[in-house]
Amino acid sequence: MVDDHGNELPATTLQQINQKFDNGSVRMAGIERELTATRKELHELKQQLADLLEFFTAMKGAIKVFYWVGKLAKPAGAIVGFGAACVTAWSAWRGLR
Repeated sequence: MVDDHGNELPATTLQQINQKFDNGSVRMAGIERELTATRKELHELKQQLADLLEFFTAMKGAIKVFYWVGKLAKPAGAIVGFGAACVTAWSAWRGLR
């Protein structure tokens, strides 16, 4: 009997072959358990990343709102300043009489 590389293999008994298959089955079961745990961790990570993406999307919307509020604040500040100047001028005018 030869292996995949053409090397001669020692003669083995059916019991030794069955033992190797059993060992391989145990090893494969362990690998499958590890894969299941890894998949579970990846699913949790995927959910956390989705939540993080949702947060950043919400923050992007909030930044847009703040941008528009800032655009409105500049003219609103000028209007309030003009109103305050008018009230001050009116008060000064009335105080001169």
